[in-house]
Amino acid sequence: MKKLKVLLVLLLAATSGLAVSIYLLALIYAPTESPINELYLILTRGFPQNLTFFIPLSSLLFLSTVLASMVGVIYFLVLPEMKTYYESDPGKDAGAMVLRTLKPDEKKIVGVLKVHGGTYMQKFITQETGLSRLKTHRVVAVLAERGIVHVERRGNTNEVSLVKWFLDGMG
Repeated sequence: MKKLKVLLVLLLAATSGLAVSIYLLALIYAPTESPINELYLILTRGFPQNLTFFIPLSSLLFLSTVLASMVGVIYFLVLPEMKTYYESDPGKDAGAMVLRTLKPDEKKIVGVLKVHGGTYMQKFITQETGLSRLKTHRVVAVLAERGIVHVERRGNTNEVSLVKWFLDGMG
């Protein structure tokens, strides 16, 4: 999070620098005209023909420097975190990461399953969570679609089990 704040501050500084340089360019080009009007004309119509070659070139160099520095900042701030994320063990903390994305009813059901060792009958889950049979059925179906639980038919109810990777990842 700290690196993201640094990146945002640098982007803001670069954008501000570019805006100030274009504003100063408008002031230099036509000091008697309204700078805002000149800035608008430069942005909409481009640089005028009678402008010296140095001013557009310096603006282009400034812009390319800002873009190159932003690419460098992104490369050095974001890429190392991406490498450590992808090089880490995919099963490690997977359950904890997925647990944060669950809705409250889904968390209730996963909590009941965890208390009972990862496997429990759906009718007992309904009783312990206080959800209706239909709501429990729908939430279990969503969890099964997401690959968090495995459902097996047992008589007039289902046996719901947390999948191994999720149970191991919850620690």
